[in-house]
Amino acid sequence: MPLDPQIVAQATAFVNALRAGKSARMPVLKMKNWKPFMDLVHAGLGLA
Repeated sequence: MPLDPQIVAQATAFVNALRAGKSARMPVLKMKNWKPFMDLVHAGLGLA
């Protein structure tokens, strides 16, 4: 399943904010987008 570019961008921005020590806001997501978003966040933080 191809990832939505918007979800990828939101996850990247979220991870970058966390790594920079800034406040990170969760975007409003539909339930079907929650798992791909969290998978990308975990991968970006090295938790996957």
